Amino acid sequence: MRIRYWFTIILACAILLMAAPLAGQPALAAAAEETGEETAAETTGEAAEEKTTTSSTPTDPTAALTQVPEEIKEGEGVPVREKQFVYGLSPWSGTEYSGTFAPRQAKTIYLMGNVTNIVNSLRSEIYYWPITQEYMADWFGYKEDVPGRLEVFKEGSNEPTVFEKTPYCYSYPNGWDAGVVLVTGEAAYAEFDKFNAAYDAFYDASSKYYDEHARWQKILDGMLQRVRETGQYYKEEEIPKPPVQPTAPKIYVTEPVNAFLVKLEPGNYRIRVVGEDGNVVPDSEKKLVVFDARRTGVGYEIIPESTWTRPFNSDDRTQVLYAEGRRTFYTKPYMESEYNLFNYSRMISLHKPLEGLGTKSAWLWIHEKEITDAKLELLKDGEVIEVIERKPFYVEQTAGYGLGYRIVDFDPEKPEFQGREPSFVAYKVVVEPKAGEYMIRLVDENGEVIPGSERELRAVGTTRWPLYTIPVLPLLVGLGIFMWRRSLAGSGEEEA
Repeated sequence: MRIRYWFTIILACAILLMAAPLAGQPALAAAAEETGEETAAETTGEAAEEKTTTSSTPTDPTAALTQVPEEIKEGEGVPVREKQFVYGLSPWSGTEYSGTFAPRQAKTIYLMGNVTNIVNSLRSEIYYWPITQEYMADWFGYKEDVPGRLEVFKEGSNEPTVFEKTPYCYSYPNGWDAGVVLVTGEAAYAEFDKFNAAYDAFYDASSKYYDEHARWQKILDGMLQRVRETGQYYKEEEIPKPPVQPTAPKIYVTEPVNAFLVKLEPGNYRIRVVGEDGNVVPDSEKKLVVFDARRTGVGYEIIPESTWTRPFNSDDRTQVLYAEGRRTFYTKPYMESEYNLFNYSRMISLHKPLEGLGTKSAWLWIHEKEITDAKLELLKDGEVIEVIERKPFYVEQTAGYGLGYRIVDFDPEKPEFQGREPSFVAYKVVVEPKAGEYMIRLVDENGEVIPGSERELRAVGTTRWPLYTIPVLPLLVGLGIFMWRRSLAGSGEEEA
């Protein structure tokens, strides 16, 4: 019993500690009632300032993806480590800024052409972990900026293109998972200030809300007490409306840092960093391969209604989509580009020496930008039978023990969807099990077909005979022959 008692006490303390950041504002509002408005406002301001400075802004991709774990640094079998000059790399991958770095052992860097890539000259403690066969850096333990300029020489030229370090930040206007915008120069500091101002305003509004909510609750308690004492009820218009809780800003912005913003034409280059003393920084000379897409097109993410958690892609117009019987699926179109798989893999995972090996002749489609301003046409035998608009949908759990779900139209005006976000936004396509040649394609606002968006659909008929009857047929034929021969043998014995 004593063990259970202390366990309960410890668990309760842990829950209170975890809930403190979320429950801090109500506690402040309660404190305002007991100790005065001035003390509460002062405490709220300190809490808001602390929250603003320690808010979970998105981490730099290079540090997030290549930081050595603590269990490797301090566990058994600690790998060999050494301080090195490295290039911190945040290359544009077509959809986001990835994160990797070029240790001394990497002789060639790979970047995408005609887009801005982040390159930084740094010094850190580098580990090679043989189990996963990758290099990792202890960015949080030791990270030193190496000042200087980046010189880039195109193959066959001795005239460098010079890049100076420029401040930049990542801005996520609609949330961490809704697309990133690279902000450079002095605008990066303005964007970061805008982010901090938005959260300062939010915490000020939250503090005001909790104060007003406490006063509103106190008024309601008094009205409820009067009802108990007198038995007389208030009219609906006499009951005060509750205050509206403010909504947290969606924007996230990383703190500005300085790096080289590199944008080059496709080709082969060599790079180096020249320090402030005019000398080339040791280990900074490397080859640079800047590549481009082989071709572009329109790709689809296909979301089957029956297995919506397992979407698949259709990246080429020659691919055929098959539907068995009457089928419903949802699709999200993207502008896409096809890249060499080796170059692309080395670009985003240069700290992994084996990444991409054996793929120099392979190609990879990358969905880059979702197409949101087009209409989807469904054709049968060359005739348009339906024009489909892009709509939001919501996946809701069905009642009962079956743990099923159904996909419904999302209507923000309906009460059941208040305070919720759609599960996805897509085009809904229903294919009937009828003979004919089906096709989907996208048309722009002028009614022109978007090249590369055509996909053939084939409705596959079902059979009443299960597939396992096919291998059983030879057995049935053999059994029939065996019985027939047995019957012949029996009739011969009777004649004898």
